[in-house]
Amino acid sequence: MSASLGANGARQAALLIDADNFSDPQAIDAAWAELNAYAGRVSVCRAYGAGPRLEWLQSVWRYLGTRTFPNLPLQKNTTDAALIADAVALHFQQGIRLFAIASGDADFAPLAVRLREWGCEVWCFSMEGIVFRDADAYYDRVKCFPAPVFTPVPVTPAPLRPVVPSARGGNADAGAATAEPPAYRAAAAPLSASPMFDAGLPDEVARILNAVPGLRERPQQLCHVVPVLQRHGFFDKRITRSTAFLARHAAYFELSPAHKPTLLAFRAPPSLQDAVPDEPAPAIAAGVASVSPEDAQALQRILAAFATWLPDTVRQLSMMDTLLQEGGVQIGSKPLHELFGAYPDYFKLLPATGPAMKVRLLKKPEGFALAC
Repeated sequence: MSASLGANGARQAALLIDADNFSDPQAIDAAWAELNAYAGRVSVCRAYGAGPRLEWLQSVWRYLGTRTFPNLPLQKNTTDAALIADAVALHFQQGIRLFAIASGDADFAPLAVRLREWGCEVWCFSMEGIVFRDADAYYDRVKCFPAPVFTPVPVTPAPLRPVVPSARGGNADAGAATAEPPAYRAAAAPLSASPMFDAGLPDEVARILNAVPGLRERPQQLCHVVPVLQRHGFFDKRITRSTAFLARHAAYFELSPAHKPTLLAFRAPPSLQDAVPDEPAPAIAAGVASVSPEDAQALQRILAAFATWLPDTVRQLSMMDTLLQEGGVQIGSKPLHELFGAYPDYFKLLPATGPAMKVRLLKKPEGFALAC
């Protein structure tokens, strides 16, 4: 196709960014620069994803001249479908034959295979620890950028020293304390990152905060936090979803926005000295006061496994086993209708007579806003 060359003889190339999966500003800039250097021209640069994520990266899009395409206002994620549709249109309508897909999502593997069958060259840009296995078999080139490094802050007596030195000029230690942090480092933990502060937290919550100390000060991008937690062995993404794992500690961590979350925030209890780690999460306890703490936590896990399940909608019982197991819900030999039937205030089994085939979600406990 002659249209694959621009007016200056450079190859026309398209960089299509799945911003829900590939959203580190420095990695985006580096990917654009590498493709531009190879092709001589990035003719098309487009980004797809949730509105809040695209807005957060608007300075990057402005710098690179990127067109953004927010998800349709539906409960179902539409990012992948929009990117795939545009890639096919760009090839047949504009003759582009060099594509770079910035995402580690395996959902784009069929697109890469089809584009290569049509004679296109297809690259994959991703982040270390996120790209799917055997990506090299589907793309002509795979380039992974280092994930942002969240350096754990050791818990030592040192942070308990006064922050402001008594005199100006200081010594070598004072100079080191004011050194510029690495570009990818999360915000350093404040003085509250002490054994006394962590004493009232569940052990796993304290270890998460030690792995990602920036959470103590401000919300962090979920796409940066998840690889760090995986590297520290908190969960295996092939078995457990990140949102299902974080739902175990909904009293301390909050995901936002509710649909397709992009941020993770730490919510410290009002009084850590009075906190009881074994109590159910406040967001759940307020709505399930009539059940035991064990049942409240089980309900929390069920709802986290189906976080996008809207009230007054129905699901098939026969299609719920896998998600429940991934969410850490202990099913055992108990029939699913008995699991949901234990919470009549929140679930209704259908039909009303005869064997239960479906279940309707009546409501969610106040404050429960996790989404997958």
